[in-house]
Amino acid sequence: MDVFEITAYETGVSNAGVNYLQPADSFQNIENGFIYRQVLQSRQGVGFFAPRLADNSRIFGIFEHTLPDSTKELLAIDKNFLYKFNTGSGVFDPIPFAGSLLPGGGNDYTGFDISSKEFYISGTSYPTKDNGARFVFTGRGINNALPNLAPISSTIFVYNGTDVKTFTDNGVGGDNPDYADPPQGALTSATFVLWFNERLNFIIPIIAGIEYFQGTLYSGIRTTSGNGDKFNVAGSGLFQADTYQIITGATLLGQVMMHNYDRMAFVMEKTRDAFNPYFGRAIPGVLGTNAKFSAVSWDDVVVSMGKTGVLSTDGRQNLRTDNKIPNFTREEMDQKEFELTYGGFDRVNNQFLWAYKMSESDTDTQNSVLVKNYEENTWSVYDQRFSVFGQTDIGLDLVWDDIDETTGNESWAQWDTTEEIWDKIGLGEAIQKTLAGDDLGFIYELNQDYDDYFTNISAIAVGATTTLTVTATGVLAGDLVTVSNVGGMTQINNFDTDTNEMIGDLYTVLSATPTSIEINVDSTLFDAYTTGGSISKVISFKAETIPFNPYRPQGKRCYVSHIEFYIDTNGGSLLVDVFADQEETPFRQNVLMKPTDINKAAEWISMSVDQEANFLTFVLKQQSPSVQLKLSSMRIHSAPGGMTSG
Repeated sequence: MDVFEITAYETGVSNAGVNYLQPADSFQNIENGFIYRQVLQSRQGVGFFAPRLADNSRIFGIFEHTLPDSTKELLAIDKNFLYKFNTGSGVFDPIPFAGSLLPGGGNDYTGFDISSKEFYISGTSYPTKDNGARFVFTGRGINNALPNLAPISSTIFVYNGTDVKTFTDNGVGGDNPDYADPPQGALTSATFVLWFNERLNFIIPIIAGIEYFQGTLYSGIRTTSGNGDKFNVAGSGLFQADTYQIITGATLLGQVMMHNYDRMAFVMEKTRDAFNPYFGRAIPGVLGTNAKFSAVSWDDVVVSMGKTGVLSTDGRQNLRTDNKIPNFTREEMDQKEFELTYGGFDRVNNQFLWAYKMSESDTDTQNSVLVKNYEENTWSVYDQRFSVFGQTDIGLDLVWDDIDETTGNESWAQWDTTEEIWDKIGLGEAIQKTLAGDDLGFIYELNQDYDDYFTNISAIAVGATTTLTVTATGVLAGDLVTVSNVGGMTQINNFDTDTNEMIGDLYTVLSATPTSIEINVDSTLFDAYTTGGSISKVISFKAETIPFNPYRPQGKRCYVSHIEFYIDTNGGSLLVDVFADQEETPFRQNVLMKPTDINKAAEWISMSVDQEANFLTFVLKQQSPSVQLKLSSMRIHSAPGGMTSG
């Protein structure tokens, strides 16, 4: 009998006579899980980083704003307002408009009113001439109207630490007297803004009503005379790439500014000539980028999304990086709403992240995340509904008496409901975090707990279907949820937090608003609700192996006697399906693999297969709101079978 092991670096058992298979090459589909350091595991959940933003609208950007003294502020932008995270209260406070945006007389600027969901905001820290803190931001589709007055000078804004003003208002007593228009005319908007090469750079600027699709407008070098805000001085200019293609992304990669195009990449390199600061160089490629905010700069490359593939550019080559999922962007991502795709990264798990809309889905926004582990070149899909991503090490550090459900996490309402690591509760400051926003105005922290959208219940309306009143959350219709720790109406509890075991079937959400959730349970005969309880969305993990037959080159079928799984004892149980010859129905279904020895960190568990086929496929599953499955190794015991039929 041969043994083939899909293994991690270390299993603690003898390696003699074992054929090793890399996890990266052994799984064809992974949902709500990933491979990290060669360990297959279910993903962690998301927690609420802060209470819902006041406008209750889509998040269009999350930014870590670095001040000249190297301290930081965390900013977020929704459909109408810019917000600053208050490290004292744990709330995002809206930043008021000021200056030319408040002319008075009932004509004040009412908000950005961003007109389309793919019009994300681009922003950058950019100090003033006297090194004062400032954040410059812009984007497409921003409202420029003042009631009963002429429009504002541009939809390029500046946050000065106190309020939001326009960047281009340079009149007497204006918002920015140092600003000067380029020779081509008035600058009114841009798609991207970057601080690079001692200058402010606007990519795809709109000047005098003309949109420069191949253009980068750059200021003079930032000096004490204000040249860094002027676009008509020596050292400023408009660089236009010599191509018919249009810019479809812009980001920084070390000492170069990288532009994505619809059929190539383009490098903007620094020169030593202060009057001609850029040298442009095209990097040809067979594919291009089609989602402007999909480009992610990390791990010495820029990775971006095209409708026919995922591209990786290091400044020298522009190559496809999706050879393991070559048809994914074309078949699984909505082609009409492709520009909704937004890129980010997760430092904790070494992952690129792209929030996208699935093809043939009836939502009008993103409903999935494509994940690439750039350390091991593995791919997976999460069923998360994010609009944008961000990074920060800003957060709250709470003293013991301040830790409750009002300080950022609903699971802190009771000590027996929190699922966080005990000695990490309340520690947020200086901890690197990956953040994400959504369509409802929530900002989440990734890699928190082991469920999604945890929230507390305050009332229950009984009936043929049951409606729960909850603290604002992101649960939506179709989600699978658990209910725990309800007092009085104990019959509704379908999960036991003491044992981390299901005590009933999962509930399906029939309809939902942020504060009301209707589930498919008839509660007419249940006891009366008295107090407490919580609800959360389970994480539905699934991993499917590549069809297995190591004897195919010999023209033989494969016989598998049994499989062994090396599972962490704290990771709950695993269900296994086995399919023969890629049939639709498994011949072994929902076989339970559950560790029982609590004195061991991990345990080998065996499952009988006793089947011969051309190919055998193994599907691993878990649905849990409380634990993270970790599978360190999987051993397949096999032997050559009869001859194949062709």
